[in-house]
Amino acid sequence: MLNIIKYIIGGKVTIERRDKYVTWIVSSKIEILKVFEILSKYPLLTSRKQCQLNFAKDCLMSKDKSTFLINRNNKYKYKNKLLEKCALKNEITDLPSYFPGWLSGFIEAEGNFNLHFNEKGSLKNSKFSIGQNDEFHILNWIKLYFQSNNVILKSKPKENCNCYYYRLHLYNKESRNLIFIHFEKYPLLGYKNVSYKHFYNYHNKVI
Repeated sequence: MLNIIKYIIGGKVTIERRDKYVTWIVSSKIEILKVFEILSKYPLLTSRKQCQLNFAKDCLMSKDKSTFLINRNNKYKYKNKLLEKCALKNEITDLPSYFPGWLSGFIEAEGNFNLHFNEKGSLKNSKFSIGQNDEFHILNWIKLYFQSNNVILKSKPKENCNCYYYRLHLYNKESRNLIFIHFEKYPLLGYKNVSYKHFYNYHNKVI
């Protein structure tokens, strides 16, 4: 998957952590500007990544060390304001046109497809799960997109952490069929596709 990105944008792909972790890196100004152009056309949707991008742009604009340290320490200063702005988008029509493609990438990184069986080998439960710190709006958009009525769960902040963790579980037949339709048009390109295929194949055998 990262080699596809490398082919289109540039950069390099490295394999780390005893051949178990793959990283794509861009470091030249030309490649970084190309990334910025893409993100200008298809803006980031999580407040955390928006803050990180703004910090990166500030770093390129100023080479002063003291300014860098100030910006780094205040990197997430406007995160709550961004979250409040995103929370206003509560309708499926509010979502950006590129949301479906973006969603497949987000699920590749954060989603899980689970099949749980009992001791006799019968299916105990089946669900698609996805979670995120603070970004309630993202899970709400996913809920709207897959036409679910399920409640988004909220966990208490962990020790030494001011963030809340939100999680969405989709397990009804209607949402599951919409998930199948979605990935026919916007397929997963990484390893997450392996667990998705197990999930998909099982339910198509049952149906």
